[in-house]
Amino acid sequence: MRVLYLTNGFPFPLTSGYLRHYYFIQELAREHDITLLSMARPSFQEEHRAALAPYTQHVEVFIASERGQSPLKKALHTMRSLSSENGSIGKMRATIERLHAQQPFDVVLFSGKPTYAAISTLRLPPIVADFTDAASMRIRGQMEHADPLKMPALWVKFQQMRRLEQQIIARANYLLFASVRDRQAVMADSRKPASVMPNGVDVEFWKRSNRELGRSAIVFTGAMNYRPNVDAALFLIDEVFPRVKQVHPEAELFIVGHSPVPSLVAAGKRPGVTVTGFVDDVRPYLERAAVFAAPLRFGAGIQNKVLEAMAMEVPVVASPLAADGLNTEDGDRPPVTLARTADDFARSINAALDARTRDLTPDTAAREYILRHFVWSAIGERLRAVLRTTVKGG
Repeated sequence: MRVLYLTNGFPFPLTSGYLRHYYFIQELAREHDITLLSMARPSFQEEHRAALAPYTQHVEVFIASERGQSPLKKALHTMRSLSSENGSIGKMRATIERLHAQQPFDVVLFSGKPTYAAISTLRLPPIVADFTDAASMRIRGQMEHADPLKMPALWVKFQQMRRLEQQIIARANYLLFASVRDRQAVMADSRKPASVMPNGVDVEFWKRSNRELGRSAIVFTGAMNYRPNVDAALFLIDEVFPRVKQVHPEAELFIVGHSPVPSLVAAGKRPGVTVTGFVDDVRPYLERAAVFAAPLRFGAGIQNKVLEAMAMEVPVVASPLAADGLNTEDGDRPPVTLARTADDFARSINAALDARTRDLTPDTAAREYILRHFVWSAIGERLRAVLRTTVKGG
C-alpha cells in the first residue's frame, strides 16, 4: 500500500520524543511504501532526513516557527496554527493535495494534534489517527499542580484540546493509543474502532553489559525541558531525596536528560545531586543505578524512560501515573513498586538501597515483562494488521 504518514515533529533523532514514529515507519516499510510529511523545528538538520531514507519513498519537511514561552502564548499560538491557511500547516495541506492527486494514497496515518488542520477539510482515503496520548488528560493533570496565575491559559488549552480530540475521533476511521488509560480518557462512549499500540523498546540496545546493580545511585531520566519531567525531577530533589539521605547519607541522585530548565540546573548543585544535561548514552547511568525513580504527578501516554529502565533490569519505583501507562489490554501490570507521596517514595527507595547491601542481582522480571509486551517487531505486526483492516473497511 501507499501510506501517507504525517507527524507533528520530525521522528529523528531518537531523543526527540518522536521515536515512536521512527519505529512505526521502520515496521510499516517492511510491506508498504511510506511518504513522510513532517513538521519540524528550526533545529532540523538534513542528516535527520537521511536517517529515514532507508524506510521512506519520499520525505518533505515543514519548518514551524518557535512557540512563545508562556502558557498563554503557547495556547494562542496553537489556536492560530490550527485555523491558519498559511504557514507550515497550510504548506503541508497543499503538499498533501498535490501528492494525492499525482498518485493516490491508500491510507493516511497521522499523529500530532496540530497536523489535523492539514487534513481536516481534504477528501482522503481511510485515516488512522495515532493519538499516542490523551493530551487533554495531561493538561488537566498539569492544572492540579499549576501556579494559579497560569490557570486561565491552561483552562483555555484544555477546552481547546478536548474539542480537537472529539473532532479527530469523528473524522478518523481508526484510532491508536499508546496505553489503555489514554484510550479510556479520550474515547468515553465512542464506538469508533480503536487499538492500544504501545511504544516499544529496542531490547538489543537497552541491555545490561554487567550482571550487578549499583549500590547507591538513584536515577531518573528524560527530556528535562518537558514539564511533567521537570516537575518530577524537582519533586525528587526537593521532597524525596532529603528523606532518603537521612537514612542513606551515601545515596546519590542523578537527573539524566537534555535541556534542563534553569530551576533544575540550580537544584542540581545541591549535595549528592547531579543534573547531567545532555549525555551521549543514558545506559551507563542505568547500569550504575540501584533503583530508578519515576515520581510523575501529571502526564499521559506511556513512559519510555520506565520501559528503558525495566529493559535494563533496574528496579523501578513509580507513581501510579507513570506505571499505569504500562498496563496491558489483557490486564497485566508492570512489576514495579508503586509510590504516591514523598514519604512513600523515600520509604521504597530506602528499601531498595537496603536490598542492594545484600543482593546486587538485576531485576530479571522487569526485562521479561518488556520482552512479553513491548518489542517493536510484535507491535509492528499489529500495526500493519490495523492498516490492512482499515483499508479493507474504508
